[in-house]
Amino acid sequence: MKNGKFIFLVIILVIAAFAGMQSYYFLENTEQAVVQRFGEVITINTESGLNFKIPLIDRVTIVKTNETRSIQYGYRPKDDPTSTSAPTYTDVTDESIVLTKGSYLVNIGAIIQYRITDPAEYLFNVDDQIGTIRLAFETVLRRNMQNKDLEQALINKEIIATEILPELSRKLVRYGLGITITDVKFTDVLLPESVQFAYDDVNNAENQKTEFLSKADRYKNEKLPQARADAYQRIQSAEAYKAQKISQAKGDVENFMQVYEKYAVAKDITKTRLYLETMEKILSTVQYKYIIDMDSSGTIKYLPLNPETLSRGGSVNE
Repeated sequence: MKNGKFIFLVIILVIAAFAGMQSYYFLENTEQAVVQRFGEVITINTESGLNFKIPLIDRVTIVKTNETRSIQYGYRPKDDPTSTSAPTYTDVTDESIVLTKGSYLVNIGAIIQYRITDPAEYLFNVDDQIGTIRLAFETVLRRNMQNKDLEQALINKEIIATEILPELSRKLVRYGLGITITDVKFTDVLLPESVQFAYDDVNNAENQKTEFLSKADRYKNEKLPQARADAYQRIQSAEAYKAQKISQAKGDVENFMQVYEKYAVAKDITKTRLYLETMEKILSTVQYKYIIDMDSSGTIKYLPLNPETLSRGGSVNE
């Protein structure tokens, strides 16, 4: 009988000790406690230090709310880092391959960072918190990237991240996930290996095109001013020649009109004067000049008008 009482007392003490151990919990400054009673959330305790609960009835789930958590998108850690090696990762192709504007493929790697702001919502509103965040990010990412050219997607990953963050935050608020997205970072925005060579060829072609256009512009800048100067000079020369010829033609017309007026008044005198002026012009260009006159007696009268011809053996015959 005494042994039975002793055993019963021991059992009571064990139960009391267990109940005493289960009647309190401790919270750090960065933690909050979700208290459930018979499965129903009755309170979210934010008081740090020692807190009490009803043992075997209340269930307490402690959540670190001041901790920044990270989710990888497009890849997963494979091996943790060691003192002698860096961490390794493996791609998740279903996530990482994204279409840009024009149906170009890019390989995406990203990190989503968040903090839990409402532990009850985080624990009970969705079954798979990490999966839900990834799916929401994927929806926002693919819609954003479909509006980006390939060059924008490859170069402006920081800008794209800043565009995605507020839209992702709004979507997760609608889901009632109880978190705050603190940052979105792209670790990689690359072309898939299968198209990298083709892209390099396109880049090389674009670089060559740019180089040829630059050479053409330099050649144009060198030749065009000279061509314009030559054209201007030719136009000026033509204008001067035109003015000269017009002036000359006007002078010839004026001279002709003056001669015609004199001719109309004294035709014979004018004819004789014109004949003499014409012969003067012609004879002034002839080197040797002779006058030959034949009379009715058959005698030829010969008179050289260049006396120097006599010194070379010339004579006068009558």
